[in-house]
Amino acid sequence: MDERILLLAPRGRDSEVICALLEGVGSGCVQSQDLASVVENLEHGAATAIITEEALAASDQGPLTNWLERQPPWSDFPFIVLVTNQLGRRSASAADRLTRMGNVVLLERPLNAETLSSAAQSALRARRRQYRARDQMAEQAEAEEKLRFALEGGRLGAWDLDLATRVLSASKTCKMNFGRDANSAFTYDDLVASIHPDDRQRQAKVVLQAIEAGGDFDTEYRTIWPDGGTHWVYIRGGRTANVDGTSMRLTGVSLDITARKAAEAQLRQLNETLETRIVERTTQLREANSRLLKEIAERERAQAAFVQAQKMEAVGHLTGGIAHDFNNLLTAILGNVDMISRRTTDERIQRMSGYARDAVDRAAKLTSQLLAFSRNQNLVLKPVEIDRLILGMDDLLSRSLGHTIRIETDLKAAHSAATTDANQIELAILNLAINSRDAMPDGGLLTIASRIDNDWGEDLKPGWYVVISVSDTGSGIPPQVISKVFDPFFTTKSVGKGTGLGLSQVYGVARQSGGTTRISSELGKGTTIEMWLPLADGEQAESVVGVGPEHVIRGHHEKVLVIEDDPDVRRFIVQCLETLDYHVTQADHGEAGLARLAADNPQLLIVDFAMPGLNGAEVAAEARRRRPGLPVILVTGYADTQAVERVVGTDSILRKPFKVGDLATSMRKALAKAA
Repeated sequence: MDERILLLAPRGRDSEVICALLEGVGSGCVQSQDLASVVENLEHGAATAIITEEALAASDQGPLTNWLERQPPWSDFPFIVLVTNQLGRRSASAADRLTRMGNVVLLERPLNAETLSSAAQSALRARRRQYRARDQMAEQAEAEEKLRFALEGGRLGAWDLDLATRVLSASKTCKMNFGRDANSAFTYDDLVASIHPDDRQRQAKVVLQAIEAGGDFDTEYRTIWPDGGTHWVYIRGGRTANVDGTSMRLTGVSLDITARKAAEAQLRQLNETLETRIVERTTQLREANSRLLKEIAERERAQAAFVQAQKMEAVGHLTGGIAHDFNNLLTAILGNVDMISRRTTDERIQRMSGYARDAVDRAAKLTSQLLAFSRNQNLVLKPVEIDRLILGMDDLLSRSLGHTIRIETDLKAAHSAATTDANQIELAILNLAINSRDAMPDGGLLTIASRIDNDWGEDLKPGWYVVISVSDTGSGIPPQVISKVFDPFFTTKSVGKGTGLGLSQVYGVARQSGGTTRISSELGKGTTIEMWLPLADGEQAESVVGVGPEHVIRGHHEKVLVIEDDPDVRRFIVQCLETLDYHVTQADHGEAGLARLAADNPQLLIVDFAMPGLNGAEVAAEARRRRPGLPVILVTGYADTQAVERVVGTDSILRKPFKVGDLATSMRKALAKAA
């Protein structure tokens, strides 16, 4: 900015031609439409200005004159005025315009490129010299300010004595060192008269020696203050000459050392050995105490973090148990509603059952969120339509954030799918939304957006990504901690307010999916966190599509053994299977089911996962040991249980709650796979 060349040549192509001629001179040519825009650019810095004489004549020169009058002392801005060769002298008004501009070089037109370039370079060199003078003045002022602060901070007084005139200049602190008021007069005779009579000769000898030899000196002596008190002062100085060499000066500093002298006198009265031992022992005790305090603080922090982790683990177990029991209830409700819907043609009953199914679907979504919160598993990476997933979280986010947070979406990923775990992404978005809510205690705006982007960097492989961004208008994150926010257990909240695991979970999900997270924040304006997830390669996105009555596949009287501890769920499954033409036997726990295995000789086993005694995975494993190849459908609300997947695989899991069509489809798939 400081080396720009401003140009005002409004006629024809003059401006473009001059800019082309000046290419390479300065840091660029800025074309202006009028003199007002030239002044506006001058406010932001420039090296010189090239103006045609006719442009000056056609403009109000007042703003330019005001700017020139406001120039700092180091500045004498150079102008190059392009004038037209004319006969006779210029008019008085034209000459006055040029005079008011001050530092002006006139170039007559027509002119050649070398003349213009030489004039511009000369103006640039002159401006650079002004910049150096500016920098030197600033450095000098800064040095003087630092010196003043240093002197005041060290309680040092500054003094200067002209040896020819014996005129003493003393700072306020120097006067105070001699007991004088900061605003009172203080001459060299006053200084000499204040020196203690016993020290006056020694002080004079030191000063005279410094004057004759030209070296530095320092001395300490007692002074008598106007109130009669005796104080000690330390003087250090040296001989200097004026710049013109006409006279010699003594310049130095003073320091009141009365307190130090008193302390020294007191210390001399003490036993030096005892003092040394006391100091050493005190130091040791201080260090030991400091270590103890640090250990106590660290122990308290670790204990608080451990208690918080235990609390969150307990909450996770409790949440998972509640979700499991709730899923059992939803399974019975949804199944029976579905059975009612299939057994009637009454339009009113069909409509009411549809309302009930919709309510159960919303409740099922809540339980899936609870299970996602409580589980601990490796990600199941599948194509997921991000925009549809975000839209499906509307109710959950509204309930979680409260009425003071306004939620907006800007979804531009359309039907594009990302390779990730749908449940974990929902939990990650929920974590980010809750963090944003906590950053906006008085309310604010939360924006959830999506887009397709390939602006990858060092933390990403080349390719296309689906980007989820969560932005808030909250308090923001301090720059000194923003690099730590994704670290496990790091939190800016007080103990009991957060675990420090939310953002680390977001980071972990993104990295395990093959992507990354990015964060930007500004104090007082808000925070934006982005999750970059790899774009799926043309695979069908994961979706849950209910199977209507017209898709139900009936059985062929195959034998099925149902093991379920919840009587309502067991009754629903048995009724469904009997309706679908299967031959069904049942047991209410794992041991009873295994006892019936030989006698019933089933062709397929349906078993619940969470049961007292043997769980479903253990029952399935034992059943297959006794009957190798026996197809098993494991009914569970714990879709993340690794033990389940090891025994039956992900294709043989029926997640609660489910409909009749879901059960029928799972039955045929399991039987077909076994065949």
